[in-house]
Amino acid sequence: MTDHERIARLHREAPLTDVHVHPSLKAYLFRRNLWRHYTSGRTFNPFSSRSDFPTLERGGVGVIWATHHLPEVQLFRQCLLLRVAGRLLLPAYKKIVTGGRMQRLIEMIDTLEREIARRPDRIAVAHSAADVPRIRASGRIAVVHAVEGGHVIEDRLDNLDELSRRGVALLTLSHFFDNGIAAQTDGGIPRTMFIRKLCPFNFRWAQPSALTPFGREVVRRMDRLRMIVDVTHCTPEARGAVFAEMEPSRPVVATHVGVGRLNPDPYNLTDDELREVARRHGLVGVIFMTYWLRQPHPPEDGLDLIWRTIEHVHTVTGSFDHVALGTDFDGFTDPPDDVRDASMLPAVTGMLLERGMAEADVKKVLGGNAQRVLAAGWR
Repeated sequence: MTDHERIARLHREAPLTDVHVHPSLKAYLFRRNLWRHYTSGRTFNPFSSRSDFPTLERGGVGVIWATHHLPEVQLFRQCLLLRVAGRLLLPAYKKIVTGGRMQRLIEMIDTLEREIARRPDRIAVAHSAADVPRIRASGRIAVVHAVEGGHVIEDRLDNLDELSRRGVALLTLSHFFDNGIAAQTDGGIPRTMFIRKLCPFNFRWAQPSALTPFGREVVRRMDRLRMIVDVTHCTPEARGAVFAEMEPSRPVVATHVGVGRLNPDPYNLTDDELREVARRHGLVGVIFMTYWLRQPHPPEDGLDLIWRTIEHVHTVTGSFDHVALGTDFDGFTDPPDDVRDASMLPAVTGMLLERGMAEADVKKVLGGNAQRVLAAGWR
């Protein structure tokens, strides 16, 4: 068996899963055809296409937690450049800055499902954890709906019920701005990015507690609905409050982060937080952005930094049971040069094997852990 054949087999058996990826974001904003690949490139490119369906297939991806994120209106209100660029370049700009947040989020989900419906022989939406292996058994990519940013529920718990009815498995509580749920870090947009230097964004948290009374209600309702809580973008104080509020048996995840030991930014998880995630049988998705994985962050060293992050989670938790891949592809991010889109994910698998990981552990990282968390935390 060649290395290529071995990697392809592991991707099928795992199955290869990305627990944080954004195909719907650019499909909605730019009205894109997800069955066409546009460009990836080696530098930050807001028009890149890193997780379109052909690219996922070339990488052997079997499952995606398709993360729907409606950009916060504050991005445009607080940045003249983004307002001008939005009016000129985004067909969906008017929708982003007007109308109900929940309504627009549902439109984004509808956009992805329409693209999926064009080729039901190659991809399908999972409506439960049990659907995922069934879809994979037919050779198709399984899509699990996820939502990033609690601002879309518009301070209404019944909107969580609606998301659950639409098949959403996971909600990332926070994002860039104060949403009245959980405090966000001042770091969602890297400080080295040009837009961060140009625009006077106000990322201040204005609430008296890191997890508001409404935020506690959100966490409790998600527990009852069997929706998975994602603490990415939350401050350390908010993460601690979420852990304390959740039912002890419920898994918690951080879908696209690094670790504080390698990059001590509040965005990343501390060793104690890694142990808490493991105690709850959750997972940490390693983000494919060298900015978060290590400072300084050479863009050509992505595979090495991904490995060092996985290795550290293993060292702290004692196993490979609590780590996954959360690329953040197509989330207006700048992935490393050596794994810049989903078609290059076989390089990650090859790297794990070269580092001496047993096949059983490789399959956990590639997708086994993600499926276990879905089975325990979703319906």
